[in-house]
Amino acid sequence: MIGWTSKKGRQLPHTAPRADAHEIGTPFPLLRTFLLLLLPVIIVSSVGLVFTLNNAISASAEKLFAEQEIRLVQTMLLADGLFEGASPPSASVLSELRKEMAETGLTCLLVLDQSGGRIAELANNADCGSLDAATFEGLTATGAATLKEDIVLPGHWTSLGVVALPRSGKIVSLAATRRSGVLESAISRLTGFWTKVFASLLFVSVLSTGVVIAKAQRTLDRQAIYVRGVHLRLQRFLSVSAVRNAINDETSATRFEAVVMFLDLRDFSSFAEGAPPSDVADLIDAFVTAVAGAVSRHDGEIDKIIGDGIMAFFQGEDADDRAVAAAAESIEACHSLARHPGVGLYRGEVIAAALGAGKRADFTILGRTVNLAARLCALSGENEITMSEDMAAKQRPDLEELSRDVVRPRHHRREMSVVRFRLVDASDENPQIRTG
Repeated sequence: MIGWTSKKGRQLPHTAPRADAHEIGTPFPLLRTFLLLLLPVIIVSSVGLVFTLNNAISASAEKLFAEQEIRLVQTMLLADGLFEGASPPSASVLSELRKEMAETGLTCLLVLDQSGGRIAELANNADCGSLDAATFEGLTATGAATLKEDIVLPGHWTSLGVVALPRSGKIVSLAATRRSGVLESAISRLTGFWTKVFASLLFVSVLSTGVVIAKAQRTLDRQAIYVRGVHLRLQRFLSVSAVRNAINDETSATRFEAVVMFLDLRDFSSFAEGAPPSDVADLIDAFVTAVAGAVSRHDGEIDKIIGDGIMAFFQGEDADDRAVAAAAESIEACHSLARHPGVGLYRGEVIAAALGAGKRADFTILGRTVNLAARLCALSGENEITMSEDMAAKQRPDLEELSRDVVRPRHHRREMSVVRFRLVDASDENPQIRTG
């Protein structure tokens, strides 16, 4: 993992958010999340809100009706000053109240004094049940009113309230009963109207939100496709580490142990001078494709392609074995090409850094290990692999040792022991050294 380092070279953790390769170009399923998670919650919540709203409107309508009914009865009692709370009321007062009940549609009317005594009890062609003072418990404040169902007659609603008679100053309790059909119809129309209004607003809101989310999802999908395409194009032209660090915006240098592999086509210049440009390009393309496949299969990374040369590196405990296997496989894969590579391998510490400034930067590995791998590659002939002696400790059956030498690479002070190998033709019954 590429991070940043302390002054002593110790790798320290990188705290910036990181992007996983498999998530690049994958849009967030916004629309699916909305449809599968948010929309059911909205629908369930909306049903609960509609139910609560319906009950609230119904309760408010019942209270309003009860208050209006009690005010209506109070007006009837005080009309023309006929009723002053006397018990029993005069026959003329009772007659007038019956007329008013018939005109307003009241079925039963009960008037009680503060002690619960009956002042008047009237019925309009019905056998009204009797109520007592306990029915009015909780209605102590003047003007208070409530609505009760089926307490006097089945299918009837009764409005209960307390009023004050202004002339006598007496406080009386009233119970006015009428058929429930009209009231239920009115309340049903009222609650239905407001429920439809609320449901319509909710539907429009959810629909609008869904449309906005669908458009946002399409935008995310288009951007994800673009980002994925850019990522794939970057992978074609840049190393995996370069792409990873560009995505995670990491530019600090770091050190790590790796095996660096250099490959270079032998006698490429003479071929390029005499061959058509298309043949030259086809040769390089086939060479890069063959090497890239071998490196990838052995968990390595191509750092860069330099003309007819390729630099790759391998990390991990078995990096030596994987690097040698990738080198041998690369030579084998290039056997049918017009030119064949020589390979150099060296293990050591490398520095990974982003080089450059401004809008253009290049992420690469560098250091003594890289230079030595390039020098060993220069010592290799066609189809040969040159590596440090410590890496050559494990022999491979498909590699034939050619020589062991002590060399001092150019621009390096110390000498080093190196071993040259050539890939053996495994298709021959008696293995021979492949001459290319």
